[in-house]
Amino acid sequence: MAQAIYRDYGDRDSLYAQYDNRGMIAAEALDAIKARQADRSDAFRAGAGRSALDLAYGPHPRERLDLFLPEADGAPLFAFIHGGYWQWNEKEPFAFLAEELVPAGAAFANIEYALCPSVTLTELTDQIRRAVAYLWREAGRFGYDRDRIVVSGHSAGGHLTAMAMATDWPAFGADLPANVVAAGLPVSGVYDIEPLRHTPLNDAVRMDEAEARALSPIFLQPATAAPMAVVAGGDESDEFRRQARDFAAEWGRRGVESEVLIVPGTDHFTVLDTLAEPGHATVAAAHRLLGLRCFT
Repeated sequence: MAQAIYRDYGDRDSLYAQYDNRGMIAAEALDAIKARQADRSDAFRAGAGRSALDLAYGPHPRERLDLFLPEADGAPLFAFIHGGYWQWNEKEPFAFLAEELVPAGAAFANIEYALCPSVTLTELTDQIRRAVAYLWREAGRFGYDRDRIVVSGHSAGGHLTAMAMATDWPAFGADLPANVVAAGLPVSGVYDIEPLRHTPLNDAVRMDEAEARALSPIFLQPATAAPMAVVAGGDESDEFRRQARDFAAEWGRRGVESEVLIVPGTDHFTVLDTLAEPGHATVAAAHRLLGLRCFT
């Protein structure tokens, strides 16, 4: 019997089928989802009050972020990292995720980063660390609370959220405390990235076995006991739902308060909409982690 290449998956095609999110939805439907999100984001930016756009947090041209601020100072900050398997997308179409957060009293940061293969996944991960460190250091300048930074992200951004929660921040910057990240809300992330190494998704990322192991949050020690809510779509593949549950369980054993939200009727792309859906459990989880009083 042939040896499985990952868990019970014996060949690249069956494994890739679990992680090929774009292949699980008709191209026209995906285009419509992305267009709707982009339109909502354009509308939000056009009507935003206090904001600071394209702030450089590092030397690369894509090391930049947008900040949207509520009227009052001292707000918690929700820092969002977009997805795209570390090789696609930009920050602008995801500004709509601030719709239910900024009016509720949170600041919102929308983070962009360089894409593989122009950088390695190790360097990309360090870019996210630079972004989060920048947000902690610049809190006084913009008026939000640096002690209440909640990091979130979708897909690849979910993985990068977990990597931020596993970061030894004092080792990354001598001025940084261990608890730079107060809480995390990864959405549809991959927390053991080894399976992707065996699929075409790795053609641009180019990680080897050692890098995949070193950058898999499920095998890392959380930096603190910061709580998290791990979200996945109920209509996502078996592997995405398993990864969410396994990651929450593993870090739960290591002292992290971990809630799992498997959202019925949503796929890998529509699950993100629930973070901007009034009254949704995903929004309520974000509000709880941010310490807002208006969650349902």
